[in-house]
Parts: sequence; C-alpha cells; structure tokens
Amino acid sequence: LYSGPARHQRNEVTVMRFTSIVLPTDFSEHADRAAAVGLDLAARDGAKVLALHVLPMADLVVGEYPVVMVEDLQGELMKDAEQRMAAWAAKQSVPVETLVVWGNPALDICRIAGEKGADLIVTATHGRSGLAHLFMGSVAERVVRHAPCSVLVVRGRSNS
Repeated sequence: LYSGPARHQRNEVTVMRFTSIVLPTDFSEHADRAAAVGLDLAARDGAKVLALHVLPMADLVVGEYPVVMVEDLQGELMKDAEQRMAAWAAKQSVPVETLVVWGNPALDICRIAGEKGADLIVTATHGRSGLAHLFMGSVAERVVRHAPCSVLVVRGRSNS
C-alpha cells in the first residue's frame, strides 16, 4: 500500500496567474487565434500585454541592390508592420503595447520576453510549412525550447 505525499481533493485545481504576456504575431489567422487566447488570459489576470512582430532578416534579399534602396525597403516594411500592429492593438479590449523589430523570430521572441520580464508567451503552432519548416524549423518549437518563461502553444483549427 502506497502512503506517499498528502492526498489532494479531487476538485482541487491550480490556476496559473500571469502578470506579463507576450503575443508574437506574423499577422496570420493562426496568430490571431493564439492572441485571442492570450488576451483572454490578460483580461482574467490584469496582465500587461506586449504584441510583438519580428521582421525576419532572412526574408530581406539585399543582393545587387544599392544600400539606399535596401534601407528604404526596410523602412517601409517596418512602417507597415507598426501601422498594422497599432490598428490591431486599438481594437482590443485590454491595453496592448506593440513592438516591431528586425531579427530572428524565435530568438528575438525569447530575448524580448526575457527583457520584458514576461511570465508567458502565447504563440500559434502554424507558421512555416513545407521545405521552409524542414530547413529552418518551427518558430513555435524553438520558442518552446529557448523561452525564459512558460509558453502556451495554441493549435490551429484542424480539418478533421
């Protein structure tokens, strides 16, 4: 007969509470679903929310183009992303801080979550697919492996 640790009542539930939540987005439908979950948690707990978009440096081909053209393109991409983030944040029922940076999505999500003292990152399972996923891996997988805090991965809707 096992007489291990004290017994818990069946109805006992441990509820995690959060004070600072990072919501990475790539502006996809999957990211919007994950953000909705994160916003619900933020509303429940009164947590601060940071919506984060990382513009991937690998997607910017510089090749033969003059530096001025590349800088102009970078500026336009940043401005567009910042406007999209601000418009999205304005529609939310809880206050949302926004941030757009250039970098490596998985690494910078983790770095910024650490710098901001986040205790939760809420991200979507989908992003890259096919060969891009095979060669570069899933951003969500790498965030889970390297995050300085808990990570909630929200699955997309299945077709089954």
